[in-house]
Amino acid sequence: MKIFKTSALYLLLFLLPACGQRLVEFSKAGDAGTDARTADAGIADVRSADVRSPDLRNFDQQSIDVANADAPNTDLGKIDAPNTDAMSADVPSSDAPSTDAPSSDVARTDTAGTDGKNTDAGHPDAPNADAARTDAPNISPPDADAGSGDAETGDAGSSDAENSELGPAIVVNLGLATPFAIAATAGVTNTSTAPITQINGNVVLDPNPTCNAVTVDNAGGFGLCGGMPPIISGEVITNLYPDTTTSAAIKADLNAAFLSITPLAGPPAAGTLGGGIPIAAPTTLGNVAGSPPALGDNWFTPGVYESTTSISITGDITLDGQGDPNAMFIFQSHSTLTTADGAPSPAAHTRILLTNGAKASNVWWQVASSATIGSYSEFQGNILAAYSITMKTHATACGRSMAGAWTAGAGAFTFDSNVVSVPGSCPL
Repeated sequence: MKIFKTSALYLLLFLLPACGQRLVEFSKAGDAGTDARTADAGIADVRSADVRSPDLRNFDQQSIDVANADAPNTDLGKIDAPNTDAMSADVPSSDAPSTDAPSSDVARTDTAGTDGKNTDAGHPDAPNADAARTDAPNISPPDADAGSGDAETGDAGSSDAENSELGPAIVVNLGLATPFAIAATAGVTNTSTAPITQINGNVVLDPNPTCNAVTVDNAGGFGLCGGMPPIISGEVITNLYPDTTTSAAIKADLNAAFLSITPLAGPPAAGTLGGGIPIAAPTTLGNVAGSPPALGDNWFTPGVYESTTSISITGDITLDGQGDPNAMFIFQSHSTLTTADGAPSPAAHTRILLTNGAKASNVWWQVASSATIGSYSEFQGNILAAYSITMKTHATACGRSMAGAWTAGAGAFTFDSNVVSVPGSCPL
């Protein structure tokens, strides 16, 4: 028995190192990737680990790539094939069919949505931009200060038409007197200084139809006129020619026009046009050529201007129509109207200058007394004087000059080598 135990002990001592070696190898095999329950490759693969699970089901080459991972789910089998750029991502949804064509900048943003309909080129600039909407109906040229003269009259360019302090549009109606360049109730005097006075328009002489104290021919001309008759492109109408009533009707219309531009309280009689802008004293207007514009002195916008004394013009005056072809300028003098004597160009002389649509036909000078137009003056506008009008050497006037426009006025007319023209017939 003792011998048996000894033999068994020796056998155990012999086997223990071998078993330990096996256990060490088994542990190393598990670390290398085999199943923890089977150390030996042959046993593990045949019975459990590698055959049933690792190599056949879960191993990358047979299971992951082919059966499970790559085919259904991986890039090659599922992701790449159904959803990759070639089949799914790029073809149905990628830039070519989906992104760029329906929604990209080229197909949708720029063409259909941005540039085509809503960008500056397509939408904002055409309906809403300054050129089409803002500037055209609302911009400055119709309503701004330049066209409305707010400095003096409130609304310039349309001052006389609708919006100014003048109220309703001013219409000066000469009626039958419209085609007449000259009117005189106390006869005409003309000098023999060359060149001979030229009248472009008709003349009405009533009740004193004389020229240089000589009765006119009553045939439509001045007659002998003491050897110095003016040249006329129209007719001379008198209380005898062409009949005994025509001249009286012309005078009646002239008287009515005079009162229509006369202040409410006169003088010389109560008129119908009030609200004139006062011309500051002293009432000497104008300045030398080239002077800066000074409103109310040498530069005027459309409106009615009133002097409670006289009006004297020395130098240049500019009447600025501010783009309105119907702009009206009316100057009311409670006494006389005079312009300074001058010399031939280029020397200084009085000038009335019309700019920006102003017309001589729309300029009116209401004179409660008499008017004197100085030598070499270049005058513009219609003078309606209650009494006499004198034109000195070489003075010219584009506009009607009516002496005796007031019913009680005794208006003589004096010429000295002048040119007087109805607007529309003025020399250039």
